[in-house]
Amino acid sequence: MSRIIAVAIPKGGVGKTTTAVNLAFAFAASNKKCLLVDVDPAGSCSSSLGFNCENINGDIFNVLGFSKSIRQVIHKTGNPLVDLIPLNNLTYEDEVRLTRLSKNEQLLSNVLRPEVINYDYTIVDCPPYLIGTTTSTLIAADSVIIPITAGQFALSAIDKVIDHIHTIKRMYNYRLKVEGILLTSYEYNTKASFKTKKELFEKYPDLVFRTSIPKSTKVNEASFLRQPIIVFDPECKVSVAYKNLAREIMTDRLLIGNDCF
Repeated sequence: MSRIIAVAIPKGGVGKTTTAVNLAFAFAASNKKCLLVDVDPAGSCSSSLGFNCENINGDIFNVLGFSKSIRQVIHKTGNPLVDLIPLNNLTYEDEVRLTRLSKNEQLLSNVLRPEVINYDYTIVDCPPYLIGTTTSTLIAADSVIIPITAGQFALSAIDKVIDHIHTIKRMYNYRLKVEGILLTSYEYNTKASFKTKKELFEKYPDLVFRTSIPKSTKVNEASFLRQPIIVFDPECKVSVAYKNLAREIMTDRLLIGNDCF
């Protein structure tokens, strides 16, 4: 059964794009076919895989504007089990138009869901805010991964996105679940990381992934080369963690507590 997973939180710099990309390749390492969809106007997911205006032949913006079909904008990533629907780094005018298109809140769901049945997982990389394409993605999604780093501001962002999930469930998408809260750039020996993890388990004990993604300079090295860390160094601790995360998701976590939202 195909599943659509949004990666979303109204905060930048928490490993959202890194998680979306590497989770897709981690699923592929377990022989699962995966579609990555970039709906962030910055196009971070696309650029992290080496896609730019010169090699993008249509994107999700064209799909939402009805100038191309989804099948026309699916790009190969080099891994036969991972495809990408990119998003070019939009101009200001295009971003304004994308915002207008997103006011049709069911549009992404209507065009995406019928076309993803050939994939085991569809992972959507959302922008670092909740309006527009993030809301449209949550309406289309089956579940949400919420990545955060240590710190009080990140904890506040979790409260905000979970409140938004309440609203989406009530008004548009009763299926929507929290797949899990994911600690990224985790430093095991720091007070900030320990305190953040402790507060998360106290407040959301059933929603925190067992897997945490450790901090590593190799992530930046891989990003500079426009490669997922799993491709750049498959055996490093970050790659191993993302593979563990994929296995945790594939075991069909019971998602206890989601129904109380």
